[in-house]
Amino acid sequence: MIHGELIPHELRTGAGNPAQNLGPAFELVHRYVESQQFIAVSESPEDIDILNAAILLEPGEYIEIRSLTDTLNTFLEGDPETGQMRANFIRPDLERFRNFIQTVGPQVAVVLAKAGQKPFLLECHKDRVDDAVGLFIADSLWTRGMRTDGTSFTLRGFPYHIDLADQVARTLFKGSDFRGFVEARLFDLGPEEAVFDLDARRTRA
Repeated sequence: MIHGELIPHELRTGAGNPAQNLGPAFELVHRYVESQQFIAVSESPEDIDILNAAILLEPGEYIEIRSLTDTLNTFLEGDPETGQMRANFIRPDLERFRNFIQTVGPQVAVVLAKAGQKPFLLECHKDRVDDAVGLFIADSLWTRGMRTDGTSFTLRGFPYHIDLADQVARTLFKGSDFRGFVEARLFDLGPEEAVFDLDARRTRA
């Protein structure tokens, strides 16, 4: 389960150094799609059509609203109706993005779902929609031991796994120990990487 979208927002818009980052991002998504075992979950956007559809859904219900092709083409070409600007890609990156959309986009479904009262968008394999939604709802309601009928008492739409990992890590070792571990690995990469990534105050004698 992925917290966020399969393709980060910055890369969809042509920011985030696409020349360097599109390749690894595309490779990772290809691996997800080939496995068919992924669920990318993000909060529902402030799109009036999606919000209207969400009003009609009861907790535990879902609707498949589009493919990833439609979503990424909106970023690539822009959409005057929603105010989405056209992605700022140079030509080589633009062609790479178009090829990625053609190969991966039709295989990924974008689903609007509710576990409780709050709607979320799921990106999953088009052949695994029922399984993905079922896992999303079960994971959402059981994380905090909430009731499984999707009532308004459900507090969270889905678990923030990074929060859970952070809580576990805090019980295993101190923050200073972890920081020392990371800094040591950065220096293993070389002085330039370490000095660039570390807080300047940490490099003082």
